[in-house]
Amino acid sequence: MNISIIGAGMVGLSIAYASMIKGIVNEINLIDINEELAKGQAMDLKHVNPYTRLVVINGGGYDLVNESDIVVITAGKPQKPGETRLQLLESNTSIMVNIVAEVMKRNKDTILLIVSNPVDVLTWVAWKKSGLPRSRVFGSGTTLDTARLRQNIA
Repeated sequence: MNISIIGAGMVGLSIAYASMIKGIVNEINLIDINEELAKGQAMDLKHVNPYTRLVVINGGGYDLVNESDIVVITAGKPQKPGETRLQLLESNTSIMVNIVAEVMKRNKDTILLIVSNPVDVLTWVAWKKSGLPRSRVFGSGTTLDTARLRQNIA
C-alpha cells in the first residue's frame, strides 16, 4: 500500500511512524507546503527502516500523490488560545479546499482520510470538493477531546 501524508508536522509524522511499525505500508510520501521540511522529515524516518519491514519514504510536493492508495490530510493551522472552533474552521476550510484540489488533479482514485481540525466539518468539505463517493472520504479524530472532557469533569 502506498500512502501520502499531507502535513509533515507532529501528527503526520506520528501516522507515518505508526504505519511503518505496523508494517501496513510499502511506501510513504510526506508532503508539506514547506517541501524542504517534508524532505528532511522523510530522511529522518528512513532511519527507522532497519527496525521495520523496508518502506520506501519520499518527501516533497503534491506530485507524490499520483499513485497513492490513501491520502491522509493532517495539514491545517492549530487552534490558538482564545480562538473559537468556528474561527479555526474558517482558516482551515480554505486550506482543505486547496489541498483537495491539488490531490484531485493528480489522483482521482484515492481514498481521503482527514485528520485536520475540526475534523467533522472538514471531512464534509473534503468530500464535497473532491467529488469522490462518500465511501472514499473518512474523518478520524483522536480521543483528545474525550480526555479533555474527562479531565474537566474530574
